[in-house]
Parts: sequence; C-alpha cells; structure tokens
Amino acid sequence: MHTTLPLLLAALTACKDDAPPDDSGPEGWRPDTVCPGDPSCPDNDGPLRVGAAAVPISPTCFEQWVDQDGNNRYGSAADAFLDCGCDQLCPDDAGYPGPDEGEGDDTFQATWMAGFSNGRPAQGVHDELWARTLVLDQGGSRIAIVSLDLVGFFFGDVEAIRADLDPALEVDHVLISSTHTHEGPDTMGLWGPRVGSSGYQESYVAEVREDVAASIAQAVGALTEVDHVVVGAVDPAGAHERGQANVQRDSRDPVVIVDAVNVAAFYDGGGDVIASLVNWGSHPETLSSDNTLISADFVHYLRETVESGARWDSYEREGLGGVCVYVQGMVGGMMTPLGITVHDPDGNEWSAASFEKAEALGQIVGEMALDAVEAGETLQDPALSFAAARFQLPVQNIAFEAMFRIGVLPRDLENFDPDGPVDPDDPPEVVTEMDHIALGDLAMLSIPGELLPEIGIGGYDGSKVGTDLYTLVDPNNPNPPDLDAAPEGPYLRERMDSPHAWIIGLANDELGYIIPAYDFITDPDNPYLVEAEGDHYEETNSLGPQTEPVITAQAITLLEWLQGR
Repeated sequence: MHTTLPLLLAALTACKDDAPPDDSGPEGWRPDTVCPGDPSCPDNDGPLRVGAAAVPISPTCFEQWVDQDGNNRYGSAADAFLDCGCDQLCPDDAGYPGPDEGEGDDTFQATWMAGFSNGRPAQGVHDELWARTLVLDQGGSRIAIVSLDLVGFFFGDVEAIRADLDPALEVDHVLISSTHTHEGPDTMGLWGPRVGSSGYQESYVAEVREDVAASIAQAVGALTEVDHVVVGAVDPAGAHERGQANVQRDSRDPVVIVDAVNVAAFYDGGGDVIASLVNWGSHPETLSSDNTLISADFVHYLRETVESGARWDSYEREGLGGVCVYVQGMVGGMMTPLGITVHDPDGNEWSAASFEKAEALGQIVGEMALDAVEAGETLQDPALSFAAARFQLPVQNIAFEAMFRIGVLPRDLENFDPDGPVDPDDPPEVVTEMDHIALGDLAMLSIPGELLPEIGIGGYDGSKVGTDLYTLVDPNNPNPPDLDAAPEGPYLRERMDSPHAWIIGLANDELGYIIPAYDFITDPDNPYLVEAEGDHYEETNSLGPQTEPVITAQAITLLEWLQGR
C-alpha cells in the first residue's frame, strides 16, 4: 500500500539566474527571458508587425492494417498489417513503384494514435494536421507563437527547436502549444501498441521539429506592419438557448466551464486581416476512440470558419481571411464535447461521435470567434512584451515516474538516483516553463499542461456552469468535492490584471492534468493506478498533488514581478 504524499508547497527554484542586481525581484528572482530588457531584445520601439504561416505536419510514413474483428484496435492475433512500406502500395497494386522504406520487413510501421487507449493505429488522414505560427515583432523584440495539432509536445522537444532555429531569424523566444487533438500521432509515448510500449516515434517528431522551424521562418518572412488589432470574447453560455451544453460539458465536479471564446485579429493598413489568434478550452475528441483517421477534430473546422466563413444550408457567412492560429486554453476537468448533443443552425442534432458533429461544433465555435471580432475592442499601437521562467515540478505519480525511467515517456528527470527504486517520498523532478505575453490590453499566460478551469476562473459558487441543463455538483456523486475547502480568489485570470486575459494550455510542455490541491484524491490502496471513488480520473494522469500549488505559486511570482517592474 502506498501512502498519500503530504501536500507541500515547494519553494520555487529558477533553473537559471543571471539577473543584474537592479533588475531583480523578491529575493533576487528574475525570469529567464525578459523582452524588452535582455541584451538580445533591448526595446520594443516602433510599429507592431506580424507574420503568420501554416505548415502541414501529418505523418506520411505508416503502413495500413486490416481490422478483421472490427473493434478499431490492432491485435496481432486477430488483425493483420499490410507490410507494404511508407507508400502503402503493395506489389499487386496498380502503380506499384517497387519496395520502399519498411516494406517486407515483417514489422508493422504504425502511427499509433494518441488520446484514448492503446493499440489504435491510424488507417489514413481525414484532414491535415498543422504547425501554425504567429510571429509578433516590435522594435528589437520578436516572439513566435506556434500551435501544433498534436496531443502534446514535451519541453525537451521545444528546447531542441529553439536551439536549432536559424539565428538569422532573430527570434528572441518561441512558445509552442498543442491543440491536444485525440486523433493524431502519439508524440508523448503513452499510447503505443500496448500499455508499457511507447508509441513515440523520434523520426516523426524530428520531422515536426523541422516543420516548426520552417513555419517560423515563413512567418518571419511574411512580417507585415499592423494598423490595428481587434480583441474580443464571446461567452458560449449566452450564444445559444442551451448555453454551454451546446458546445461542451465538464465531466468532473464541480462543474466549471471555460467562459470565453477569445480572439485577436491583426489588420493591415488596407483593412485586411493578416492573421487571427483564437483561444478556447475544450478537448478535441469529438470523434471519440473508435476513429482511426488522423484529424485535428473540431479545431480544423473552427479555423476554416474563421478564415473562410461558415457554410450552413440555411445561410452562409464570410470569414476574416488570413491565417487562423488556434491556441488551446483550460481543458482540464475535463472540458469535452463527448456526451453532448450539438444543435446546429440548420436544425440538426449531432450526438454520436462523427465528423459531422466535429464540423458542426467547429463552425459554431468559429462563428463565436467571428462574433467576438465584430463586437471587439480596437487596440491601436499596442506595446509588445514577453517573459519566460523555467521551474521544476515533482513527479509524484509513481506510474509516470516508472514510464519516464524506462523510456516509454521520452523525458529527462532531474534530482534523483536513476539506479535507485521508485520512491514516492523522494520524487524526481522535471524542468518546465511558464511564459507571459502582453500586447497592450491583451495578456496571455502559458501553462505547461491541462489546467482545470476553476484554477483560472473560480466558479465554485456555480457562476461558471453556463447552462440550466447542468448542476454545479452531481447529486448522485458518491464522493463529491468539499467546496468548503475550495480556495478563495483571486484566481489566475484575475491576477493577470488585464482587460483581455487569456490562459494558454499545453504550452511548451504537456504534464497532464493540473488539479486543485483541495480536491486531489487518489485511491488509498493503489494511488495513480486506480481511480478514487467519484470524479477522480484526472489524478491518474497528473504529476501529483504538488503540481497545482507549485504552478499557482510560479504564476503569482511571475505576474507580481512583471507588475512590479
């Protein structure tokens, strides 16, 4: 039996501290990157410029398989793979060019799909996955914001991209967020052919790193002076008579649902949109676990709607043009379209997992983004600044530690004995990062995982349920949260102290669910391996109970330092 670890708020230790004395915060703390202010980015004088690009990252090398038992899972005894190599052309196929990579080697070159269970190899590509980049540039300061249609992207891969980026691009910082699609390749290792067998393919991730670098270079090459920025938000609770129930639900009590579809649109001097940035929080898993076609899920249709407009039988609507970059928000809890019925403007109701449901959801939320622009605030000559701070988190989840150690999860651990046993009382640590970006009245705070929305926006009083069809706490929950123990505000978004405050999730890392400490409950006999009674699935996919307190403290430290400059 494993004992529950004591809840400790560890003192934050920056991984690097080169701050000059006159620029240091409390106890000498300073972010690792500060722009303007660092030697590489001394100022933000002059006009704002933006550039955007989209580079496809869908896997192109994987073999097909025959699902003989029709369960959408690959099992070597029941199913068969076609050993025909990357091009998926076998000797008897028309146009067969001859053997290619992986052909005839008796090894299944699979792309294992992430997000649900093990053993789900892709059978094709439904819609393209993308690396979409927005570069913001002002004076001597330049940052790239990249969104990947992937389940997650570890900090080590982010750092590798930064290290290999062409210095001639003069990019001071790169933030990389994942949309968290559950219909793409396993880029973390959790979803291979079976439990304990990694689905991570270094060859594919290396291609993604190259594609990200290409997207950044293209965006830098497309830099255009901005005339003005329009920033706005729409609360889904008021966008339909069914409120939040028409677009998502919270599968964990208390029900606290992300209350804003955020958007920023960047206009050139001719009135055209150069690019748009959209921020919402929901799991892209509308297609559910039986789908075997690679897809960005609802995010694909959301971006198409923002760029090119909505297309319903009953009406059509113009889009903004330009390149739409979707950055994921607070998805923990979890925010999901599974189990909801989407009512579209044509009178259709979509309940079952399908591409039609994903399209309806994406168009509906995409139209909310368009509404947000129409009613948004114009920012004229906004000033750009950004900061980044590295910090450490303990890996208290013994299952995660074991998978890190044996290489199922390709991630370096710090401050532990690699030859010693897994010891829940002496957990190793991982290094991660938190960023803050400000553009006038718009502020963005990055979180390295799946933040439960109540950490960001509160809502313990029932104010963020967002529909009469949901209740704050399920009366049939056998182990409901003790809301009397829930923390009081201010919560993270309020602490950001900005008229337009966004939280970007899965940013520069994916460290699982980030759960309020008061409600972090594990099974008393098999913590992290078995779910505790009630709504406590997320604990099994979290680093541990210290994660939220450390992240909250890091955010407060970073925000107070920035606000005290």
